[in-house]
Amino acid sequence: MTLETQRIHKLIDGIYTMHEPEVDCDGCDEQLSFLAELTAEGYDPKLLLPAVQAHLDCCTSCREAFRALMSILKAQQAGEC
Repeated sequence: MTLETQRIHKLIDGIYTMHEPEVDCDGCDEQLSFLAELTAEGYDPKLLLPAVQAHLDCCTSCREAFRALMSILKAQQAGEC
């Protein structure tokens, strides 16, 4: 298994550890990096973690943190970091 495949498996395993139907800011923060990395890989956040996505839809602070993570990941993918 390649390092990239191992990373994706780890991220997916992290998703399955979240079982609560509603997410608060703390729960969102715990899952934000998983969601950002998989979203940057092209996965649909609404399908991956719908409860986290629902929280992001209504929480400005968490949404801004998610957007910042996405910007960093996109810059890394483009070789800018």
